[in-house]
Amino acid sequence: MKTIKKLLWQMMGHVSIDQAALHAKGPTVLHISDTPRSFYPELKRLLDILKPNVIIHTGDLADDLKLENRPSLLDSYEKAVIKLMRIVNQSAAETVVFTLGNHDNFKVVSKHAGRAEVYQDAVIKSFHGNEILCAHYHDAAFDAAASKMPDFALYGHDLSLKSLQSYKAKNLNGIEAMHLIDLSTGAVFVIKYPIGTDNERLNRKRLRL
Repeated sequence: MKTIKKLLWQMMGHVSIDQAALHAKGPTVLHISDTPRSFYPELKRLLDILKPNVIIHTGDLADDLKLENRPSLLDSYEKAVIKLMRIVNQSAAETVVFTLGNHDNFKVVSKHAGRAEVYQDAVIKSFHGNEILCAHYHDAAFDAAASKMPDFALYGHDLSLKSLQSYKAKNLNGIEAMHLIDLSTGAVFVIKYPIGTDNERLNRKRLRL
């Protein structure tokens, strides 16, 4: 019965959160990336439940619009950015960081950022003694980290470099899944995106891919 309820919950567009993640000691970081607009309501729910201390988004804020390929969608993109910024800025997070992707517009995001920090390129941030590298592209992330290996490297864009946790660093691809990082222990909790998120990212329904 629990399995059926879980499946129905997921089919409704919700995600399941591991009990261990719910009881993370903290402080915590929630890493997301390449988010389609359909995901925004579920993000708000997650933020209300998890209450991360830091939110890091590694680019392509409205990934279903593909702004780089379709600049005529700028107005729709701006409306999406306003919604997303309202969600993160109303959360309990102390810090919100965006590193923009190829389908983002720096001017639009900066205009509506509120208290969020917005970066066009890779950036290394320090939170509670942990060095966290944030970038949209994994190669940009590791170029930025060349002189100093961070504790975590967060990125998105594509799946050419999947997540890898090694003794040197924890490299986390935000397209594969969301990540809740417990900065007190270094533990990483994987939270799968809602069913259909990849289809939304790739516009499969509309383009019939």
